[in-house]
Amino acid sequence: GEYGFTNQKCGMACCWSIKNPEYPERVYKTTSGITALDFSLQNPNLLAVGMYNGTIAVYNVRFSSQLAILDSNETPSNHLGPVWEIKVDRAGVPRGGGEI
Repeated sequence: GEYGFTNQKCGMACCWSIKNPEYPERVYKTTSGITALDFSLQNPNLLAVGMYNGTIAVYNVRFSSQLAILDSNETPSNHLGPVWEIKVDRAGVPRGGGEI
C-alpha cells in the first residue's frame, strides 16, 4: 500500500507455514493497503487486518477461503481514517486504536 491517500493500491497479507517457508500457505488480497494486523491469542486462527481506508477485516486462516469472515465495510457506520493499530481482545473481537 501507499501512505498517500490519492496513490492507494491494493494490499496483501501472507501467512507462511513452518512446513513450507518458501511459499505462503495463505494469501489475502485487500482493496486497500494494510497498515496493521494482529492474531487473536484466544483463537489463533483469527487474523484481524486494519487498512488505510479504515476497513477492518477478520480472516480465518484455518480455512483456505480468501474471503473475510467479518468486514467493517458491511456496516453502515464505519470510519474512513487509516487503522494504524489493531488488537484482538480475548473474545476474538478486533479493537482499532480507539476508533472502533
